[in-house]
Amino acid sequence: MLRHSQSDEPNPDLTDVTDAYQDQDNRAFFTDTIQALGGDATALIGLAGNGDLPGVALRRAQSILRWDRRPSLWSHAFLIVSDGIREVTVHSRAGHFPDPGNNAITPATLDHYANDPNIALLKVETTPEEAAEIADRATTHPNRERLRYDLFEALGFWQAYLWTRGTANPLETGIPMASSALIEYCFEAIQLDLTPGANDRNSAPEQLWTSARWWNAALQEFGRPMSGRAVIRDPHCEVL
Repeated sequence: MLRHSQSDEPNPDLTDVTDAYQDQDNRAFFTDTIQALGGDATALIGLAGNGDLPGVALRRAQSILRWDRRPSLWSHAFLIVSDGIREVTVHSRAGHFPDPGNNAITPATLDHYANDPNIALLKVETTPEEAAEIADRATTHPNRERLRYDLFEALGFWQAYLWTRGTANPLETGIPMASSALIEYCFEAIQLDLTPGANDRNSAPEQLWTSARWWNAALQEFGRPMSGRAVIRDPHCEVL
């Protein structure tokens, strides 16, 4: 569950641009949004929401984190770095095995997310040096906080949830979604808690979205306002 932010209005710097990209793939959205957010893509947070069976299962699993119990818009989170993206994913679209030596972190590119119905890019206010520190955790130091962020082990619980009948929702037992836990791990490089509204550490893309949408005032107090743009073509979690 998420705490109430006490905000009456959502973040005005988080813009829904669905109408402009409704009939396009996401490549134009990525190019335009990176420019709109300052031109430097390093350490931008990506959220994706898919309608395939794993995507729908992950979106529905996050309904327990929402007040209205509706499925999340998002099934995955990733971090943009200098040579593409880094992610922890149940099924790598780039075809990479989640190597335990790299804490299950694998590379991909934005092109691998060109066709997801829901897509967002979020920016946390940082200096270029801080953005490089954040990206460095995903690319060079994947195991720096392995005791608290064992992404490889968390991924195993989610694979069992998706592929094994009768497995309990890992979020109900405090197991984080590995994709968003990677983002939180990376932003700890600048001592930032990205999800002040969460009452425990069961990380999920839904919590990142909620922080950007409703907790921006709290983040501004730390000098870390969030901004972003989103395309939401599938708000109701329809199965492809």
